[in-house]
Amino acid sequence: FPPPPPPAPPPPAITSRHLYLNNNKLEGTISSLLDDLHLAEQIYLGQNSFTGTLPSNIGTNRPNEWRFFSIYDNGLTGPIPEGMKLKNAYMLDFSRNEFYGTIPNDIQQENYSTLRLLYMDHNTLTGTIPWSLMQMHKMKGIFFNDNRLEGMIPWNIDDDLKHSLLTIRVQNNRLTHPVSPVICALDVNMGDYELVELGVDCSICPSGCSLCTGRCYD
Repeated sequence: FPPPPPPAPPPPAITSRHLYLNNNKLEGTISSLLDDLHLAEQIYLGQNSFTGTLPSNIGTNRPNEWRFFSIYDNGLTGPIPEGMKLKNAYMLDFSRNEFYGTIPNDIQQENYSTLRLLYMDHNTLTGTIPWSLMQMHKMKGIFFNDNRLEGMIPWNIDDDLKHSLLTIRVQNNRLTHPVSPVICALDVNMGDYELVELGVDCSICPSGCSLCTGRCYD
């Protein structure tokens, strides 16, 4: 008899650093196996027709190297999971889906110390904007517009953040408290800070706030 065949080799490790699948007419759900790409740096799944919820295991089994993670403009629903441990993330884009629930409370400096851009616009998120977001030293853009958020824009802004923040968009929500003078004073035209754009509803834009006066949303 011939000798038995050798055992099959183990599957190769998934080591791709970049996954670009934007605008490919993909359908179905996003597999929990996406977390196996933990060594990747860029994951782009936007402008498809994915449905269902975002896998809750992303980054929970081991540290994750993702720097850019985009799932914008799909049909994803459910809450945005907490505990994703994307500690190296530079940009997270959850925009233009059907996510509901609150903004994850663990998006804060100790967990996302490198985060610059956070997109959660055009969903149905509720609750308030976490105050911890204004303690993130390197954040440059916060995009929470077109949701159902309530309360105010937190004004306890870290000194480092005052010098890095370029854009805040929170228009078309249910915010009721006027924009704090602390935020208005970050206007780049005043010479000390970098805030270029403040997107808010006219109902919460104070008359003396040059960042939003004349450029607010009705």
